[in-house]
Amino acid sequence: MENNRITIDNYFLNMARLVSLRSTCKRRQVGCILVDSNNYVVATGYNGVPKGFTHCLDNPCAGATAKSGTQLDDCWAVHAEMNAMIQLQSTDILTAYLTVTPCFNCAKVLANSNINRIVAPVWYPQDNVLEILETAHILVDIQEINEWASLNA
Repeated sequence: MENNRITIDNYFLNMARLVSLRSTCKRRQVGCILVDSNNYVVATGYNGVPKGFTHCLDNPCAGATAKSGTQLDDCWAVHAEMNAMIQLQSTDILTAYLTVTPCFNCAKVLANSNINRIVAPVWYPQDNVLEILETAHILVDIQEINEWASLNA
């Protein structure tokens, strides 16, 4: 950080963290920001049940207590990446800023999109994700964040 100005990647990663705070999933809060080649936000998403369903915060689904990365079929949440893709209107080449790298199913969705780069601070604990992303020629850039920007500033 130079002159107290955060990098563009940290800016969007912090934005993804803010979006994740809207998550209604008891298991994990994940946020996704899709950014076009001009660094404009074109879509956001967070994980939670489909619209019209009772939120997991109010009535936990069967997957709510499972360890992260396991029993994904028991979890009713639509993942942040998929929710962002549902909103997407852009045909530009995109970068996805995520609070965690995608799971196997979301990696398949992203591989079938115009995303060519993913920036996240940590890896999601699931096999074969990197293989899918590499095969789709999606660069994965892990950028550890020592401290999230203060949301109270």
